[in-house]
Formats: sequence, structure tokens, C-alpha cells
Amino acid sequence: MYPAPTRTRVARRWGVLGLSIAVAAGAVVLARPEVMGVLYVPDTTAAPAGLAAAAVAAAQGATGPATELGVAVLDRATGEIATGRLGEQPFYAASVAKLVVAADVLDRRRSDGLAVGDADLELVRHALGPSDDNAMNQLWTRFDGPGAAGRTAVRLGLTGTGGPSARSQWGEMLAPAVDVVRIWAHVLDELPAADRDTLLVPMNTAPPRAADGFDQQFGLRSTTVDGPGAPGAIAKQGWMCCVSDMYYLHSTGVVGQDQRFVIALLTRMPRGEGWTAARGELDTIAAAAVDALHPTRLS
Repeated sequence: MYPAPTRTRVARRWGVLGLSIAVAAGAVVLARPEVMGVLYVPDTTAAPAGLAAAAVAAAQGATGPATELGVAVLDRATGEIATGRLGEQPFYAASVAKLVVAADVLDRRRSDGLAVGDADLELVRHALGPSDDNAMNQLWTRFDGPGAAGRTAVRLGLTGTGGPSARSQWGEMLAPAVDVVRIWAHVLDELPAADRDTLLVPMNTAPPRAADGFDQQFGLRSTTVDGPGAPGAIAKQGWMCCVSDMYYLHSTGVVGQDQRFVIALLTRMPRGEGWTAARGELDTIAAAAVDALHPTRLS
């Protein structure tokens, strides 16, 4: 539908969220499955610029002609964000909407005193890890899910995120890749550690198959930025069929041993070739993006 573009837009240094780029005292790795610990941000004085733009260009170059790709990449070390040609175009969020709702619930608990019990937090974990639609349905009903996108957009200064036109259809929440990256940055760098872990741990330990049986090991979850044996992505995936006879398949998250890069890959493609082919193409796109993140690529 679109030729593989070579142009990217690189925005000014990250300012919307006041992204912190201070160096942590040391990297704290995942010692126990229920605790993430401190997320490490690399020393900015040693961080080459331009990697976010390189990843965006590589992702677009790996995209087939019938696939529409919304892509954005944030380099948490330099504060740079790059977006592709459709990076600011809203896509149906599919199960990425679960991250928006979960973050909104925790934000409102802190700011507004929203009552959130242990059973509600368990719903959050099920919605994010096994991507359980039943858990999401309950969160959507209990915590005004239809209003979550609007509240998040106001809170974070987002311009393309909005609720679904049909209030019950949470998968039709709208969000562009650039906003998804900003939401991830909010989770990573602005939430208190306990709230951050409530969201990140279930995604980091998500089972290969979702609650509905869908294979979640695609896109960013099929890649690693630091070589064999290094940690893979902490990711929230999304899939939905078949609005206008299209597949929506998304992979969003943070990659790298030091969690340096946030990537949002949102795709919309004809359903005719099937889910296996769709996952295979997104694997190729994600691999190209992640491969471009190695600093040696720009030397």
C-alpha cells in the first residue's frame, strides 16, 4: 500500500514528559520474577546519537508493500525520539489498550485516591501478562475504561490518543506509535517503583501463549538487542481482526539489557495471508529495528 520510505522525522530532545536521563548508581537486574528493581539508563556522555532514527528507517525498510506501519523509537539515554511516516497516525490499539487502562488506574489511585484493591491489581496482571480479555473487560467496566484514553492524553500531553467510538469496544481505542512510546516512557521513568513493577513484571514474564491461545512470541518478543542470552523485550503485544477486513498486529515495549530503547511497532495489514504470515512480517520488521540499535552501526 505504501512504498518502503527512507525518510524519518526526528523530534527535538524529549521534553513532553520531562524524561529523566540521570545515571543510576548501578544496574539492578531482575533478581526475582516479582521484582524488576531499578531501570538503568546509560551514561549520556557515552551514548551515540542517531540510533532511534536508524531503527525507524530500518523498520520501514523491512515493511512489505501491503502493510501499513506506524513506528516510533525513543532513546532513553539521549532523549531523542524518531517517528516514521505513519508514526503520528492513530491505529486501533487492540490489546495495547490494556496498558493504557492499567496505567490510568494506577495514576488515578495516586492522584485521585481511586480505590484499587488486591483483586483489581490481579486483574491488571492478568490483562497485561497473559493478555486476558476477561480481565480487561472487568477493568474496563469497573474503572471507566472508555475515559482512560482521554485522561491519559491530557495527563501526558498526547495529541492522537482517544477512546473508541463504541464505548464497549476497548480494542478500538485509538493511539499512534508516538503516543504509545510516550506512555511507555511514563511507565518507565515517572511511576513509583511499586506501580512500575505492577505493570512491567507481568509483561516481562508473559507466557508464550495468551489466554485466548494466541502466540505472543512475535515482534519485539522474538528479538534481543544485546546478543544471544541477553534479556529480551519487556513488551505489550496487540492483535485484532477484522475491522475492514484488516489485521491489526502490534509489538510495543522496551529492549536492551539496560532498557535503553522504547519501540512501538503498530501494523495494519490485509487479513488474507493469515496470522502466521502477519507475525512473520512483524518479526522481520522488529529484527531490522533492533539490529539497527547497535552503536557500531553508526561508526
